[in-house]
Amino acid sequence: MSRLVSLENAVLSVKISRDGAELHSVYHKQHQQEYLWQADKEVWGRHAPVLFPIVGQVEEGYYEVDGVTYKLPQHGFARDMEHKLVTQDELSCIFELRFDHTTIEKYPYKFVFRTIYEIKNNKLSITYQVDNLDTETIHFSVGAHPGFNTNFVKGTSFEDYVIEFSEQEPFERLLLDNGLRSGAIEHDALKGEKILPLKYNTFKDDAIIIDHFKSEYLDIYTKKDTSRKLRIGFKDWPLLGIWTPVSKNADFVCIEPWYGVADLRDDNHNFKEKYANQILETGKTFSATFTVEMMDDE
Repeated sequence: MSRLVSLENAVLSVKISRDGAELHSVYHKQHQQEYLWQADKEVWGRHAPVLFPIVGQVEEGYYEVDGVTYKLPQHGFARDMEHKLVTQDELSCIFELRFDHTTIEKYPYKFVFRTIYEIKNNKLSITYQVDNLDTETIHFSVGAHPGFNTNFVKGTSFEDYVIEFSEQEPFERLLLDNGLRSGAIEHDALKGEKILPLKYNTFKDDAIIIDHFKSEYLDIYTKKDTSRKLRIGFKDWPLLGIWTPVSKNADFVCIEPWYGVADLRDDNHNFKEKYANQILETGKTFSATFTVEMMDDE
């Protein structure tokens, strides 16, 4: 049985792995271009990991729920587990990850976590759903971590590209200290601009994490040729991470919509008080969608 599931229409060919329900390829047929980072292990060995039930790190690798201690690696366990393919047709598929004895040891709640992929014309939609199967309210974070190639126009590379947000607004950047939030905030991180030039030096202090913003999408493009753009839509997502491994001079950037964020350094480890965690009542379903669209100027 192939580990990869394929979706295809006249414009796009998309591949997703059963391992982690991770997106592996977003290929545009007319452009003859792969838009997703292809996981060079010497640079960054993932394509687009799914983050659940935490985003980022919990301090010292552990957290507490009702006085009981649990350990979790960075970004949680979903990205490293096999997800069950429950439905598939040419244009869509649904993966599920259900709680079991191995997840209960790391995360004390009963859940179903779904990842839904759907293509329509030149757009890929990705939806995360969480069902609360527990007898009590559950707490969690969820997020995306896709890497997008920054060479999709011939003769260009990373520092030729910019990110343009849909709105001009004061962005609040949450600063990191060795993977945890330091507590410091850089206000008006874009200095009143809508455009963030992609420069390696911008990421010397780790990922850019933006809180409290109104933009519903961003475009990635090169000013050398603005006719082709990659649009990432994330309406209603509260946080956004932007990252590239600065020491690698890599030709990709991760655009990461999040419901959740890394722990604050020297916090109290109480998972129920974790900043930006989602709270879901018994029998309820959480759902969030982001989109990837390859665009050409008419």
